Amino acid sequence: MNEKKISDGITVAGQPTPEDIQNYHTQGFRTIVNLRNQGEESYVADEERLVEGAGLNYAAIPISPQTLDDISVFRFSQALASVGGQPAIVHCQGGGRAGIMTLLHLAIEGGWSLQHALEEGEKLGIAPAADSPYRAFFEDYIKRHSPAER
Repeated sequence: MNEKKISDGITVAGQPTPEDIQNYHTQGFRTIVNLRNQGEESYVADEERLVEGAGLNYAAIPISPQTLDDISVFRFSQALASVGGQPAIVHCQGGGRAGIMTLLHLAIEGGWSLQHALEEGEKLGIAPAADSPYRAFFEDYIKRHSPAER
C-alpha cells in the first residue's frame, strides 16, 4: 500500500484497507487523516467507523485541485497538532495529495523557504511535480505563509 514515513509523527499512504486500519493501532499510530473526496473511485464510505472502531482518531479533510485552499491547509495542520505529536497516517488514494499536504505543513512549521521545501520534498519523494495541479497553490501558499519568504 504505498506507505512512506516522513517523520516520527507522520506517515503518508494510499487508501488503507480495513486490515491496514486495524493494524495501525498496534503499530503505534493514533490518528488517520483522510484527504479523499466522496465519489472518488474506491472511496471507503464507512472509513470513519472503521478507524474509530480500531481505537484511532479520525479526521476527514477532502481536497482536490479545485477545493484546496488556505482553510484546508489550516484544518490539516490543526488535525496533526491535535494529536500532540502522536503518530498519524495521512492518506489519499495513492499518496500524492498526502505527501503534498504533509510537505506544506512541514514547510510552514519549519519556516522553510520555497526552495528548501522543494528540495526536502524531492529528498522525501513527496514534492509536487512541475505539472501537478497542486503545484501553483503549493508555491503560492509557501510564499504567502512561510517566514523565510517574507
